[in-house]
Amino acid sequence: MIQLNQRVTPDPEVVVTELEGKEAVLLHLGTKMYFTLNETGLRIWQMLSSGLTPEEISKKVSGEFDVSPEKATESVLNLMNELVREKLVKVEDR
Repeated sequence: MIQLNQRVTPDPEVVVTELEGKEAVLLHLGTKMYFTLNETGLRIWQMLSSGLTPEEISKKVSGEFDVSPEKATESVLNLMNELVREKLVKVEDR
């Protein structure tokens, strides 16, 4: 399980294609598996790619999407854990 203070980074073998700024498709070149993201998932991916921690991302998601901090944290951690399972991101301890 991802912790809020861990650093999560995209796997270098993942290529992202944004579709009209509302969705994205992630393709892992090594496994040939692809994964789709909705608008919220795309925004989380963008923040993750810029080096923010899950905690920082949760705070921004709460403000940008007008959801409670608890719901934002739950959504961010759920997506991050799914990305880990799909080998699309790497997790490091801070």
